[in-house]
Amino acid sequence: MRKKASLSIIEDTKNHKFLMIKHLRGINKGYVNFCGGKMEEGETMDDCVRRETLEETGLVIEDPKRVGYVEFAPMGYDVTIYKSTKFHGTPRAREGEVEIFWQDIDTIPLEKMRKADQDYMPEILAGKYVKKQYVYDEKGNVEKIIPLVLEEWEKKL
Repeated sequence: MRKKASLSIIEDTKNHKFLMIKHLRGINKGYVNFCGGKMEEGETMDDCVRRETLEETGLVIEDPKRVGYVEFAPMGYDVTIYKSTKFHGTPRAREGEVEIFWQDIDTIPLEKMRKADQDYMPEILAGKYVKKQYVYDEKGNVEKIIPLVLEEWEKKL
């Protein structure tokens, strides 16, 4: 059974920064990305992105917009990517799990992200809706990137 998860890009438009995280444990330990996590039973994806954002950063996001969707084929994860420009609260990291930091929009540290994130993130940050599947080899390297068919509503974003 495939697992569903969210990824939350928070943009401070006034200061031209994104809120990013560095993973401190688990499979992503040492990697940088945006906050997010697995959807819980009974949750909608919109509920998931709001909960995960609050848990990992202490921020409440308002009106998150879907900006992409990626599948990680062998791991069984489907991730819906959101972007929010309206939020409130005091940023605070979930202790022991992540560090959070504000990053200038023009200097996103792609080299500190996983290979799949390095592929799709520039497109999303440039305002494109992304829909892709990532296939990995037995060593965990991205072997193939498959563009997925966009639905009509996704083409208009």
